[in-house]
Amino acid sequence: MTNHSPMPILSRDALFRAALTFCLDGADASMYATLKGADNAEHVWHVLVEAHPSGSSTICGPAMKKLERMFIEGMIRWGRKPSNTIMNAFHTAVASWHNRMQDLPNRNPLALADWFTMDGTQWIVAPGNSCWPQQLDDLAIRSDWAPPLCIWGKGDSRALTSCDKPIGIVGSRDVTEYGRYVAHTLAEQAAASGHLVVSGGAMGTDAAAHWGALNALHGRNQSNIGRTVAVFAGGLNHMGPMRNRALFERIEGQSGALISELCPNVIPEARRFLLRNRIIAALSSTLVVAQARLRSGALNTAGWACELMREVYAAPGDINQPVNAGCNKIINEQKAVLLCAATRIEDICHEPHQPIMAFDSPCGEPRTGQSQQPEEAQQAQHSPQQDTQLQRPEENARNQHRQHSQTTANIPDLRDQPSPVNGKTQAIKLSDLPESQRLMAALIQECNKRHLITTPDALLRMAKTSAPDDITNIATVLEILGTMELAGIVTRKADAMVLSELVA
Repeated sequence: MTNHSPMPILSRDALFRAALTFCLDGADASMYATLKGADNAEHVWHVLVEAHPSGSSTICGPAMKKLERMFIEGMIRWGRKPSNTIMNAFHTAVASWHNRMQDLPNRNPLALADWFTMDGTQWIVAPGNSCWPQQLDDLAIRSDWAPPLCIWGKGDSRALTSCDKPIGIVGSRDVTEYGRYVAHTLAEQAAASGHLVVSGGAMGTDAAAHWGALNALHGRNQSNIGRTVAVFAGGLNHMGPMRNRALFERIEGQSGALISELCPNVIPEARRFLLRNRIIAALSSTLVVAQARLRSGALNTAGWACELMREVYAAPGDINQPVNAGCNKIINEQKAVLLCAATRIEDICHEPHQPIMAFDSPCGEPRTGQSQQPEEAQQAQHSPQQDTQLQRPEENARNQHRQHSQTTANIPDLRDQPSPVNGKTQAIKLSDLPESQRLMAALIQECNKRHLITTPDALLRMAKTSAPDDITNIATVLEILGTMELAGIVTRKADAMVLSELVA
């Protein structure tokens, strides 16, 4: 499946914010305060360059004073009085920024557009951009936290603002069938109602949630299906694990997004995952913990969500199983509401709606197949005001239809099912199917013989015994089943998948 989403405009401000982000080692409250006290990111960058100790003392001394004034003004605007301790921390931070600045190939961010976007394969959005998710600004409610300066992404940038109240779904990597069912079912129902699903990019719960959201497309019109966004703890050229590569490609292909607050080439170290969790929590209006141990990154995300005043739900579980202990604990401590059912999304989400994908050119003019360039190189054909200017309703309708036609170009059409012959629907011969689908049909038949409910998880367990090399994970099961369902080979009855009556 190919993603035809046009690339957003790379603004001048986004480039300077990207350069400042390169100088940081994680969420830096000192940099955020400095930006609050400055005119813009470009101003901060130029003063920071002038203040580098390698320059003339007649230049770096006054520049450092300017930086200090920006920082102090920003702290005051942020509601905190600078103390000697805070100023010492600021000076330490500036020394670190200067040290990291040395690794840039050029100190002019405008010359690094291709470098910062991996030759145009990634986009960057910043505050003020029409695709910037404003709920991230809530991360500034405390003066020792810091929102990201900008966001790198792949896929459709409009997914970030496609829903006013996204649902986040998190949980353990070593999730059981129960936890995977909760994550997958909630995500599928949420996406079917037009809501945005947010999670990480790990195996287990994260993958189950994303596959659930993607699975909502089957048998439905894509323009009505909510998107899914995966948040990563490193640069997007270090997305992992490799076993989720097909998942990441599908997220892009179905107009979702893969995002990070970190520059390309940044390694996803363990400590960065805890910082990544605050992004998931901030993006979410409602956060669901599908399954978690007592020591779990999912509980860290829930903690961020509580601090940000988000609604937090947790799925209760068997008290004898350690994998459920985290959820049971936060329910008991009244940090989360008990999730009563995975099949009643209306109890935890707002009203169903169509995804908000109103801009034909997300965040600017289309640049499909081209490297992004600084805004000043595009001024002849584009004005900054166009980025946030809404189109007329009739134009929106045409644009949504045009976008839907593009993004669904490679999705099997339901009208391509077997056609009637002599007034009867033509039978589907198993022998004519691809090997993967024949194998899945055999697994379904084997489940029926054993009187098992043919859920995706049951089919995966069966595959581990009879076809461990062909079907290795739940993602493969869901992908094959989705293709077969679209072709009318299998149908869904309750939570089970059954072979169609057309199969001979």
